[in-house]
Amino acid sequence: MGKQSTPEMTIDFKILVEELKECVWVFDLTLKKFLYVSPSIYQLRGLTVAEAMAESLEDCLTMESLQKIKNEGLRRYQRFIDGDRSDAIVYDLSEYEQYCKDGSIKIIEISTRLQLNTDTNHVMISGVSRDITKRKLHEKKLIDTIRNQQQFINDQKSPQVGKPELSVYFFGKFRALTDNALKPIKWRTSKTEELFAFILQKENQYISKAEILEALWPELELEKANKHLHTSIYNLKKDLKSVNVSFQLELVNGFYCYDEHRFYTDLDELKNLIKTSVNPYNSFDTEAVKKTERALLLYEEDYLAENDYPWANSQAAFYRHQFEKYAFALARYYFLKRDYPSTKRVLNKLIDMDNLNENYHELLLNVFLFDDDYPSFFLHYEELRTLLQTELGQLPNPSIQTLHQQYRDYTEVIINKNAHF
Repeated sequence: MGKQSTPEMTIDFKILVEELKECVWVFDLTLKKFLYVSPSIYQLRGLTVAEAMAESLEDCLTMESLQKIKNEGLRRYQRFIDGDRSDAIVYDLSEYEQYCKDGSIKIIEISTRLQLNTDTNHVMISGVSRDITKRKLHEKKLIDTIRNQQQFINDQKSPQVGKPELSVYFFGKFRALTDNALKPIKWRTSKTEELFAFILQKENQYISKAEILEALWPELELEKANKHLHTSIYNLKKDLKSVNVSFQLELVNGFYCYDEHRFYTDLDELKNLIKTSVNPYNSFDTEAVKKTERALLLYEEDYLAENDYPWANSQAAFYRHQFEKYAFALARYYFLKRDYPSTKRVLNKLIDMDNLNENYHELLLNVFLFDDDYPSFFLHYEELRTLLQTELGQLPNPSIQTLHQQYRDYTEVIINKNAHF
């Protein structure tokens, strides 16, 4: 028989937990609330135990981390509910950005374990959170050192001119086309293609190995994930070499890095347009209009909409938000310039993307009125009213209803006058 715990051992364990720098906690997934948070939460994030236990996920995580935990956690939770008790599902080690009480953000590494409470049939998460902000800063310095070294090497090379080696498109379906821009590269596996997309969408040419493994093979054990990564890198180089593109991807101090290449991507172009365009709409000039119109052409569909990559969800939401903001500003600019055909063209694209956004519909209704197109005004209002009642069980917002009522009364007066005469 093993040793039984004594009161002294229990007290020692309690003291040990309370003095840890790491925060130990238990979360009931079914009730969606914390059942226990160790006092070390104060050293970690400046919160009392009571404050931490009252938090929701939305309170403590940045938007990107919240999206990450929802994407990955939902898959893991569902597989656990379905009976999967493999280590890849039960255990997880991930990094998140969490808010501190003073408003600062720390990078937290969280180790979690899923378990089933047989008494309540609730799914529980026991976790340990630790601050790794200093470690991430060290990694950033390492990346900067590698970048500077690589930049020095690139600077020694003669500049490349001519057409891009590849034209790469992220909006809609991911595709990489050779220099003739006619034939897409045929990838050996879907993961090879996904790896190339993940690498190219990053802001710099230095990506941690752990980040790649977490994004592409989160469900696999480390050893298996490493094997898949090595195979995919081999396939990637072979596939690109088959179209005369040399892609040197090397592992240096835990980071994969690659040389600069003459690749065109619609993502890079759209990012540049967003950075250099002018907002709000009353500051638009000819150049800003031209750039935003270019963005309208680039944004065929949402970012990687047809590829279903979980790691792309937060970026897709960001790019959609940015695109809609600038496109709607352009529509308002055209409206104030009394260019109603252009206003309708932009608004129709926005409504195709988000047909429940009443701001878009309200401006379009005003376009019909200012353009003296009353039949289109009333037809569109009825279509909008039917849509909102069907989808949301509600009527258009009060300002749209008021607009409709005013012009319905106005048209009735005109009809009555004409009938009188």
